[in-house]
Amino acid sequence: MSILLPLSLRTRLLLGIGLGWLALVAALLGYSHLSGGKLTRHENLVHLEYEARLVADQMTRELAERQALLARLAQEIDLDDPELVERLRGQQPLLAMFDRLMVFDAEGRPVADWPPFAEGGPTIAERPYFKKVRAFRRPLVTEPYRGGETAIDQVMVVQPLLGEQGEFLGILGGNTALRDGEAYLNLRGRYLGEAGHVLLMTAEGQVISHPDPERLMLPLEDLEERPLLDQALLGWQGGGTTLTLDGEPALASFRQVWAADWVVGVYLPLEQVKAPLRRYAVELRWVGIGTVLLMLPLLWWLLGLGLRPLHRLERQIARIGRGESQRLELATGMQELRQLEEAFNRLEGQRRAVHASLEAREAFLRAVLASSPVGMFIADTRGHVSYLNPALERLTGVSLSSYRPLAWLRRIHPEDRAGFLAGWREALSQGSALQQYYRLRGPAGDWRRLDVQASRVVQGQQSLGFVGLVRDVTEHHERERRHRWEAEHDPLTGCLNRRGFLRRLGDVCHLPEEPETPRALLMLDLDHFKRVNDRAGHAVGDALLQQVARVLGEVIREEDHLARLGGDEFAVLLAPTPKEAVLRVAERVRESLAGLVVEHEGERFSVSASVGVAMLTAEEESPEALMERADQASYRAKRLGRNRVVMAEEMSLG
Repeated sequence: MSILLPLSLRTRLLLGIGLGWLALVAALLGYSHLSGGKLTRHENLVHLEYEARLVADQMTRELAERQALLARLAQEIDLDDPELVERLRGQQPLLAMFDRLMVFDAEGRPVADWPPFAEGGPTIAERPYFKKVRAFRRPLVTEPYRGGETAIDQVMVVQPLLGEQGEFLGILGGNTALRDGEAYLNLRGRYLGEAGHVLLMTAEGQVISHPDPERLMLPLEDLEERPLLDQALLGWQGGGTTLTLDGEPALASFRQVWAADWVVGVYLPLEQVKAPLRRYAVELRWVGIGTVLLMLPLLWWLLGLGLRPLHRLERQIARIGRGESQRLELATGMQELRQLEEAFNRLEGQRRAVHASLEAREAFLRAVLASSPVGMFIADTRGHVSYLNPALERLTGVSLSSYRPLAWLRRIHPEDRAGFLAGWREALSQGSALQQYYRLRGPAGDWRRLDVQASRVVQGQQSLGFVGLVRDVTEHHERERRHRWEAEHDPLTGCLNRRGFLRRLGDVCHLPEEPETPRALLMLDLDHFKRVNDRAGHAVGDALLQQVARVLGEVIREEDHLARLGGDEFAVLLAPTPKEAVLRVAERVRESLAGLVVEHEGERFSVSASVGVAMLTAEEESPEALMERADQASYRAKRLGRNRVVMAEEMSLG
């Protein structure tokens, strides 16, 4: 729920101007950040490209110098010279550039080295760089490798030894350790600012120099996340935004060292690039906030002067609202306020005319609602009742002043409450019409059946609420219920008639599955009933039929169905009963009728019953078929001497 603070127009204008100034400062800060960021990025990229070019040029010069000195020495080397070791020992300029000088013959066997190996030096005939130099007979800078004898990570600059006819005699090599802090390959001490650094790697993606010594000799990984680095390994030169090997966003520039097939990368983290810009943004932000704070008092005073006419307008509108005046009379030279005065006075006149018309219409509407014989109510969009007409108050015994939703709900029949609530919830949530039937306890304490219809009232696209009609349909419902009862019951005995009995029998026969406990049908044909009608008259016969119905009603259970099918023929549809108990029930029915006696003018009349029993089977197709089998069983009982029970399946005596 939003909370609206009671701010004056003066305060709102002041806040609006202040917020506008803050928005301007924020826009300037944003523009400065964007433009400054682009400028800073461009300047730093230019600087990185310059640094990368310096490092690449330096590496190229140092490699060229070492290759030139090795080439000069290679021309003077004789593999058969017994003083070859001493000659290597005397190469002080080269020994200052390399950690060791080595000479191998055409088979890769060591000939001379200085400083000497502890165990005479390795045989390098199978090493890739030796095979490559022997095949192409050109100088070579090797890939970084770990020496088998020294276990030192190193790089070797190799010069082939050739005879007068260009034949391959061997190689002269000078190696340099990667982890030596004095070596020309170690760029770990070269920093750009606080966190910028230089990365030296081979075109095959192997690290030669990095600030973290643990990364030396390791291959580069995740090149798909570093597309600029991947392109640089393929020979591209340039700069842009990428990730360092530690995964930190940075600006980087790459240059190729073609003499060795190496790549130089110079990195500057973005955090270091943005630091000066952040400091500038903080300073500019404080300047903007200070300016706003200095302007607020001046703006407050100026706004107070400009809003004085509005305060006068407010006081006059309040007088009109209290009925002390009917028009605005502003003495001001402000054109906008004069236009407002004219518009307000015009609208006030229209409002008074509309108000008078609405009062007349409301009085007419209340008279119509009060005189309506049908109960009516009005509810808002949340279901709260705001009006009950007199007819509805008389019908329910509830007035608008005493109406309470919970009290009304308690007066609804418990079986109808859930449907009442569900119907109203659906109408309120979906804005649909409502039609309900439910029972309500009336003023006399009896249950009244109400037919409620409510329609939604809409003005334009806005829902205003509901208007409802309430009719008392109790008598109509009772008439329908009585008609339904008379349509299915025998008026003489009160038992089901043939129509009602067939309907219930049809429900049982058409069940989807056969119950575990079967049902049974008893057909009763009264014995000697015709003699009663003939000798005592139909009035006595009707009285006897009523006694038969009463006796049978006392014998059978509440869940059983008793019917008079016509004349002296009765039927009983038993509730699910075990088959062995069906004959006992039928026998009890027969015995109850066998003792029935009627006296008329000194003459005693008695009747008995021939009972046919048929069990409902899964193959039963219709109620008529079941009745036919039970009827045939009762005829069988008559033929066998009357006053007995016959089961249709076995056709045996009870």
